[in-house]
Amino acid sequence: MGLSVAPSQANFVLVDVKRNGRTIYDALLKQGVIVRPFPSLPTNLRVTLGKPTENDRFVSALAKVLA
Repeated sequence: MGLSVAPSQANFVLVDVKRNGRTIYDALLKQGVIVRPFPSLPTNLRVTLGKPTENDRFVSALAKVLA
């Protein structure tokens, strides 16, 4: 998808969606995918890593929202 992910040593990553993060957050929430907006970096979302099926669901939902 051409997105940037900040290096992390935690169970979450910051993904730069290159758009208004709050708007993408709202669209993902409508699909039942919960992430967190990151107000100090307005184009970023905080994404907690989960089980492979949960991660796949997030990636699919994000691709749909960004399309």
